[in-house]
Amino acid sequence: MRTRRSHKLIVGIVAVLATMAATSCSTGSSDKAEAGGGADQIVAAADPSLLPYNFLDTDGKTWKGLNVDIAAALSDKLGRRVVFQSAGFDTIIPGLTSGRFDVALTGMFDTKERQKTVDFVDYLTAKNNFLTRTGYRDIESMDDLCGIVVGIPGGALEADLLAKASDACVKAGKKTVDVKEFADLDATVLALLSSRIDVTPNDSAANAYITSQNTGKVKVSGGYLNEGYFAVAFPKSSALTAEFETAFKAIIADGTYGRILTDWGIADRAVPAPIINGSPF
Repeated sequence: MRTRRSHKLIVGIVAVLATMAATSCSTGSSDKAEAGGGADQIVAAADPSLLPYNFLDTDGKTWKGLNVDIAAALSDKLGRRVVFQSAGFDTIIPGLTSGRFDVALTGMFDTKERQKTVDFVDYLTAKNNFLTRTGYRDIESMDDLCGIVVGIPGGALEADLLAKASDACVKAGKKTVDVKEFADLDATVLALLSSRIDVTPNDSAANAYITSQNTGKVKVSGGYLNEGYFAVAFPKSSALTAEFETAFKAIIADGTYGRILTDWGIADRAVPAPIINGSPF
């Protein structure tokens, strides 16, 4: 995850995701798994609102998502089952340092600031792009948004980026970026489909899924903030750091990792090998 929660993706989209989620493998764990897991399981903290990375199925118990599929593959290599426990994003790192969780496998960015407290195994490159309606002009960068109505979920990191882009528009003698904030990504996408906004900047995995569910209605273009890595986080000096690095190497080598990313529409975000604490920022 970025330094602020980039998207308030809530379980309200789960019904929309059900078709794809049903084809995804799952650890089958509930969010009532106890911390400290024991010898036969590893407790992974995750925010269940971070679609499509981690979310709960319509039964409110079964974990689904990209990270859940990755956890299932890692479990086979680790010889221990990775189970998920719900946690608010802001509570995850404190939960790791206090021993409440063994690892964090959620939409978390590796950053040098976070490395002061936890260690990371980086497993996914960052990529963000712009979602527009089909037929609307392509948006290549934040510089293309002058005078355009842009929607984002409230609290998104993109608010800061759009404010800077709008200031640049004014300095160039152009119209400001007209930013509208919504309760969540679901509401933002509905606003896009109903033409109340023209563009929404978003994580590429979320955009890939939205596009797959709205065939012919929306498209993606351009990009921004395409550096850095999503990562699994560990308490400092945890033996699990090396174990997960080895497990990631194994699922990359046998093709499982690539198949999972392809299933979720983000094959282009694969890393050739896991990286320990590889953040560039």
